Amino acid sequence: MDLLTFNQFTVLLWKNFTLKVGKSILGKLSAGGPHSFIPQSISTLPSFLQNPQEWELIYMPSNVNVVKEITENMKRNLNISIKVQGFSSETEFERYVKYDHRSHKVLAAVVFDCDFTNSNDPLPLQVKYHLRFVRIPRSFNSKDVFNWKTSLLFSSHTTSGPRNPADDDGGSPGYIREGFLAVQQALDKAIMLYHGSSAAQKLFDGLSIFIQRFPHPAYSRDGLVWITRDLFPLMFVLMFSPIVLSIMRSLVWEKQNGLKEYQLINGLRNWMIWASHFFTVFFFYIIMISLICVLFFVKIFNEPVFRYSDYGFVFVFFTCYAIASIFFAFMVSTFFSKVRLAVTAGSMLYFASFFAFKSIAQYYDQLTLAKKVAACLSCNVALALGVNLILQLEIQGKRSPCKFHLSNLQDNLIFAYILGMLLLDAFLYGLVTWYVETVFPGQYGMPQPWFFFLTVSSNAAYWESLQSL
Repeated sequence: MDLLTFNQFTVLLWKNFTLKVGKSILGKLSAGGPHSFIPQSISTLPSFLQNPQEWELIYMPSNVNVVKEITENMKRNLNISIKVQGFSSETEFERYVKYDHRSHKVLAAVVFDCDFTNSNDPLPLQVKYHLRFVRIPRSFNSKDVFNWKTSLLFSSHTTSGPRNPADDDGGSPGYIREGFLAVQQALDKAIMLYHGSSAAQKLFDGLSIFIQRFPHPAYSRDGLVWITRDLFPLMFVLMFSPIVLSIMRSLVWEKQNGLKEYQLINGLRNWMIWASHFFTVFFFYIIMISLICVLFFVKIFNEPVFRYSDYGFVFVFFTCYAIASIFFAFMVSTFFSKVRLAVTAGSMLYFASFFAFKSIAQYYDQLTLAKKVAACLSCNVALALGVNLILQLEIQGKRSPCKFHLSNLQDNLIFAYILGMLLLDAFLYGLVTWYVETVFPGQYGMPQPWFFFLTVSSNAAYWESLQSL
């Protein structure tokens, strides 16, 4: 191959590499917006009301005349020929919903929470009511929309742009397309006309009410992080799994071959053996964590993978996980005396502790802070929750030197809790390791009774034997 051919081949390689890199970067970062939305009338009833006369509008309590009057006026405001039916109490209405097949045609139920004493009482100036709709919205076919999500103030799905940008009405749970706002507006109008009479009528003459979503400015979207966000927690668990499983294998191999007892006989202390294993594995963890930080934070092309996270904080987070996972491996190794069994069962326990995160992620919005923190007793769940918080802040584009604040206004889990639980996990795993090794030291050890920590004499003798070692 002459020099000219070599130079041409080099140029072609450079061209292909440049195009590939350009395409990958373009695929990773994309611009979105700005978004503006069309006004929506809240007087429009749902599209599923093909035949309004087949549907029902429920009111409670039915033994008060003014409640029936308000509901009839509400029906006229909706301008539909819907059936109006009353129930004396919510218990009676719930019985109707459960046992009567006609109840699936109930559009909404209006429950007045006022202190009525007799049927002729007037409507008070301060009216308290609540609307009851069907639990599962009717106008959505997606499996993700399974309730109205009234427990949430904000969306649980973190995005850098607007929520449901293709829906001018805001999308799920559908307060417009389900008819909730139309029913509410008609009811409020009926109450105002009852108290305001002619003055309120003049106010509503020729008046149309529309709702419009607030416009959203232009934003950048990290396609790589967005697409792979569900895989990141599992990816980090897989990254660290070889170290955890190797330390399990090493510890059980020493127990199986009596090497640990041989070291104790030769004058080494028990804590020194455990500490040597810890610092050996911790050294490899530091190397791996450093490589992870380089991979995710160094600007190799145009942008790094993590553009907003603080590398020092991420390093500390993974270091805390490293400490907890080492003690997890110590704990698991004390329950086995055979290498193959320890590696097989240890692998199952290690990954099983992570897959609990899938259930937590599915019902994350419904979990209290105490349950989320309690789930962090598994170091792998704590790792997954921490990685998930990092990705949420990345998607939002929040720059913060130390992420101890909430990832969104709805979530109450912060990184301080996760870091604290990782260190607590390490302590608890170490405590279990100390107890199990003392009671079940293996074939060549000297076991202590299970209540050894409760007996002063045995406890003193045990510590004297450790000091003599």
